[in-house]
Amino acid sequence: MAYVVVKGTVRHNGRSFVVGEEISGLKKEEAERLVKLNAVEEQKDKKKETADK
Repeated sequence: MAYVVVKGTVRHNGRSFVVGEEISGLKKEEAERLVKLNAVEEQKDKKKETADK
């Protein structure tokens, strides 16, 4: 699952991610922590959203 940075800068695996960048490969615990901090949001599946409309 991929996540998008929505606030600040996130460091993961020695790399910095800024607002709008996608982070993939997060462990469940890492993702949950970043979501609670409002630093990232879960990437929505654009294809599925389009099909739902």
